[in-house]
Amino acid sequence: MNSRFDGKTVLITGAGSGIGQDTSLAFAQAGATVIGIDRSQDGLAQTAENLSKNGARFEALVADVSSEASIGKAIEQARRVTGQIDCAFNNAGITQSSTLTADLSFEEWQRVLAVNVTGVWLCMRAEIKVMQEQGRGGSIVNTASFLSMHSMAMQTAYVASKYAVLGITRNAAIEYAEGRIRVNAVAPGGIPTGMMAQSLAGVEESAQAAARKMIADLHPMKRLGTPREIAQAVMFLSSEAAGFITGSCLSVDGGWAAL
Repeated sequence: MNSRFDGKTVLITGAGSGIGQDTSLAFAQAGATVIGIDRSQDGLAQTAENLSKNGARFEALVADVSSEASIGKAIEQARRVTGQIDCAFNNAGITQSSTLTADLSFEEWQRVLAVNVTGVWLCMRAEIKVMQEQGRGGSIVNTASFLSMHSMAMQTAYVASKYAVLGITRNAAIEYAEGRIRVNAVAPGGIPTGMMAQSLAGVEESAQAAARKMIADLHPMKRLGTPREIAQAVMFLSSEAAGFITGSCLSVDGGWAAL
């Protein structure tokens, strides 16, 4: 275990699976106290079990990031764990069904934007207020996407939500820069997580391997990324090594954004 984040408290949403779970472990291994928020109690329990094997301190909080009351209560509980929040990774998100724009239901549109946009904003709002009260700045990283800068057919709601995440990241970055609260985003390419499995749910099982290869081949590196590679990028943006970086979006996509 290294000590890059000794004495730091890191808040991570979507900590019960995928990128959030791996990032929780990576920060814990670097000495941080990690507070994980997720709507899945089972997912958080699995994360806690993984971290306990490494002797890490992990506090699990069940909350819905799209609910103002739920996330407000969770942030207050988080603050009481160590009395501080130094870094935050707003990672909770959902995908959508593969649906043409005109066939997308209003309910699905609202659901995707409620979690992916309103959820990020609600978390940022609460985190920024805590960091302002602490008076020593802090770091916030939001999960954007390759699709924050590009388009993909039959993913209108998801693409719209990720464009919005990039916009609110940059806007908050310039608003709070003088207070030393840095706000950045990480933009993953294809990562084999539960969300990818969900997006392929409508594909015949026999064709899913071919679909994953097709997605991998879209990246110049001809492979999918890993949750740990996203975690390392988040940790860099959260560290003192990135002390002069704010309002940026770090692409971690095997070169996909360069095409």
